[in-house]
Amino acid sequence: MRQQIALTDCRVEPADYLSTLTDGFGNRKLSGSALAPHSAFRYRVAGTACVQGMMVQKEPLHPMYRYPSAYAGFQPEVAAFAEEVRREFRRRDAETPVEKAVCTMDYLYSHFAYIPGATTIQTTAAQALRLGKGVCQDYAHIMTAVLRYLGIPARYVNGLMIGEGYTHAWVEAYLEDGWYGFDPTNNLHIDDYYIKLAHGRDYRDCTVDKGCFLGSAAQKQKIYVNVEEISNDGDSGINRTSGGGAS
Repeated sequence: MRQQIALTDCRVEPADYLSTLTDGFGNRKLSGSALAPHSAFRYRVAGTACVQGMMVQKEPLHPMYRYPSAYAGFQPEVAAFAEEVRREFRRRDAETPVEKAVCTMDYLYSHFAYIPGATTIQTTAAQALRLGKGVCQDYAHIMTAVLRYLGIPARYVNGLMIGEGYTHAWVEAYLEDGWYGFDPTNNLHIDDYYIKLAHGRDYRDCTVDKGCFLGSAAQKQKIYVNVEEISNDGDSGINRTSGGGAS
């Protein structure tokens, strides 16, 4: 496997109960509730990840990753951009799925601008293409939609990169008999510096946190993420520790 994670700390405060489950995409999820009145909500998750980058994760293909989804649809903007990419395939003699995926990533990186604040978490691939700018979520949605349109199964991924900041988003394309990762925001192949949290058809399937509250108070959210490299102790990959929180 490309990645193995061992949690060392998982705290949610306040919480009346917590339950762990696996969703339909294979992601581990923690759910619960806090019915008593409270003024803050916090969680902390930490652990160690053993990662091997730039390798294919072999598994059967579910057909849902061939088709458009809510945020990665086949609207006219996506179709037009995909036809530009198809012409780039011919110009670069890209024939294999991996060559086409790399070409798609490189073309998107060169023709889309990274501008924080230009979009929201509800922005679709088509809307982002219309603007011509966005953030990592938009790059991932566009590349996912374009690859599917061109006949290459793809899925949206969220996770962490080494360093401090927020979560990141990238793409996995199905190449022959497994998934291989691409980061169109940085025009990079997914290597040991990436820790995957979840995958799905698009952002809606694998949000980091989601819920609702009842009350008249305003809501503000802060998320802190830290990822650092630690000794691998002879393992075949690189171990890292990661933590996060919200209030």
